[in-house]
Amino acid sequence: MRFLRVNDILKDKILVSREAARLLEDPLRTLMGGANSSEQASPTEANQVTIDFRDVEGVAPSFLDELLTIFESVLEQDANAKERRLIVANPPTRLSLKFEAVARGHGMSVHALADASWMLTGKGNS
Repeated sequence: MRFLRVNDILKDKILVSREAARLLEDPLRTLMGGANSSEQASPTEANQVTIDFRDVEGVAPSFLDELLTIFESVLEQDANAKERRLIVANPPTRLSLKFEAVARGHGMSVHALADASWMLTGKGNS
């Protein structure tokens, strides 16, 4: 399982800027790079990552938009990436239309899971 805890990297409680999201790029690339080399991961698991927002109190749409841009960029480097899946664990807010619109802008759909996490899915490289 690929897992990244935002609060381990970003100490801010409210995440609003694209610049803050960019600080997650290197850790996400490292995480996904290790995942893509794993022979035990299924194709779906190889393109899935969970980002845990525990202890974060707010997220702006611009932060999520940049995070999805980074996620797409990381997966573009994997020619085998057919499906992408991002789990937002412990989101600091409920899933709203504005976050759904951000996901659609990246060709992804998003829905809330039973534990209130968000699952974002979409097609990768064709």
